Amino acid sequence: MPNVLPFFMCALLGAVAVARYANRRQERLTARFIDGRRVTVSCLICPAGADRWERGLFVIEPEGWSWEPRRAGAPALPVGTRVVRIRRLEGREKNRLHYRLLMMECTSAAGDVRLAVEPGRLEHVLMTLAPAGYEVPRTVVE
Repeated sequence: MPNVLPFFMCALLGAVAVARYANRRQERLTARFIDGRRVTVSCLICPAGADRWERGLFVIEPEGWSWEPRRAGAPALPVGTRVVRIRRLEGREKNRLHYRLLMMECTSAAGDVRLAVEPGRLEHVLMTLAPAGYEVPRTVVE
């Protein structure tokens, strides 16, 4: 029984270290976003009607945003994209993608697009895609 305490203490210290690392990483990202520096958010994109998800970076810069696909020939995120709905993954999406991701359903002149983003980084993408005066949808399912 005395071997349990050191194991428990190591596990506890490891959990605290991971939590502090994740918190500081999020703070740095938010500080860069607020200061107007370049911020990259890894996302998955899927055009409406398609079944294939493509990885890429949503790049937020002072002069605007851009989409950098991971591989050549991947679909691009259309200009003028607006967020219509935010929801949790469900069914088949949850099995194919990471279960923690949140889905942003967007619309544009080029068609509908779905973006899958980590919860801690969703706010940055949402603030960038929502133009001034645009009411952000509050439809996240609990």
